[in-house]
Amino acid sequence: MLSSRLRSTSLHRTTSLVNHTAARYASTDSVRKTIIIGAAGAVGKRLCKAITSNGQRVIASDRMSKLPGSLTRTMGSLGTCVGDVDVTDLDALTRLFEQHGDENTTVWNLAAPLSVETALDPAVAEAVTIGGMEKVLTAMASVGSRRICFTDSIGSFGSSSPRSGTTARWLTENPDQDPGSDYGRQKRGCRELMKDFAHNHNGDPRFAVLPGVLHCNSVWGNGTTEYALDALLCAPHQATKLGLPTGDAYVCPIDPDVRMPMVFVDDLMRGLYALQEAPEGSLKEPERGYCIPGLSFTPNELFAEIRKHHPGFGFRVELDENMNKFANLWPDELATEEPGRDLGYKAKIGLKEMVEKVLGAHEERNVETAKAFKSMDVESDGVLDRLEIEYYVRRFLVRGREGYGVTGQDEVTAVVDKLMADLDTNKDGLVSWQTFSEWNRSNTLDGVVLQVRSSMDAPEFKVNKSL
Repeated sequence: MLSSRLRSTSLHRTTSLVNHTAARYASTDSVRKTIIIGAAGAVGKRLCKAITSNGQRVIASDRMSKLPGSLTRTMGSLGTCVGDVDVTDLDALTRLFEQHGDENTTVWNLAAPLSVETALDPAVAEAVTIGGMEKVLTAMASVGSRRICFTDSIGSFGSSSPRSGTTARWLTENPDQDPGSDYGRQKRGCRELMKDFAHNHNGDPRFAVLPGVLHCNSVWGNGTTEYALDALLCAPHQATKLGLPTGDAYVCPIDPDVRMPMVFVDDLMRGLYALQEAPEGSLKEPERGYCIPGLSFTPNELFAEIRKHHPGFGFRVELDENMNKFANLWPDELATEEPGRDLGYKAKIGLKEMVEKVLGAHEERNVETAKAFKSMDVESDGVLDRLEIEYYVRRFLVRGREGYGVTGQDEVTAVVDKLMADLDTNKDGLVSWQTFSEWNRSNTLDGVVLQVRSSMDAPEFKVNKSL
């Protein structure tokens, strides 16, 4: 199944050297490293932090040229960021491993599109998912790395899979089951490549079957299980306690009575790290595959829990064909026995705790965003115009112009131009609270100032970081 290049490489090691490497794997913790491919993604960033927090070195790689500064900061001195590593580029992967990998290096391959993205463009997704895995294994072979960890998905299960107590073992024992999607078939292709790597090259592959991942961040992808995060984001915007216009009812894209497995991200990181660190001899499951269970609920159950915090939360159902299809294919609940027995893993966060955490984070951000919006809305009419934005930028974001001997007029104009380009989506010269709030999920006013300053090579601004 592996490419001819990987077969011809034969790890560039004799059988005795490979066995010697395996024997001393556990005794070389001081020099061990973890290479994470796809480190800038939602799971990747958190996994980088989880591993370095446990005192191990991480090489964080991604296809973007410059990885986020937040990633560098969370890893500290134990982390190294390497950009321009596309999982479909064998030369880039080979350079990565030649510079940072060896026989003691653990590898996480996280590069893969989401289920909905795969359905929209299966060919591109296959090049990334299956083609990428093949190239990762080839690059690993060039330096003798054995341990490859992979994030599989509940999307690998089809309609014939068990509805509850579902195990990763079922996937390995039913290799011909139809997952009902290109997404699931591509994940299976990766497992087949890893199985071949283990059998023919004494590799140590491990895979984790992930349910939907829940977290407190303000942005996420467009997968099927993200409906829950969308609902939790929407709920605070339907309240009027901030004195701002309210949002519309939440639109639920799946059957509100369909149960799906989820996991809160803190639990997920504990599970993934446990899988990575488990001694080979303790992994009893076929192909060393384990589900990472968390909590399961239906949309109706989630909405009922949300209403304990926001009694007026409203929703309506408008089914999305792809999302609803996947939601009905996947299991209701994942098995807990195997990860508990072999990994020592058990989820800690249930529905009540999850809703409290996520809603609390959104509400805190909403308060800060509302303060900024209301400070800018001089006329208190619920919308911003250019003059209001310019006044705010000049008064609060750009300081010290006199001290630098410049007026700052060009910089202020450039900042306001940038903000209006981003925020005036209707091109009517006005910015609504809803647009401003949505923009603030992934942007900040301070960030725009710094971006403009950098692009103009202007004298340094003093930015009021308290806003």
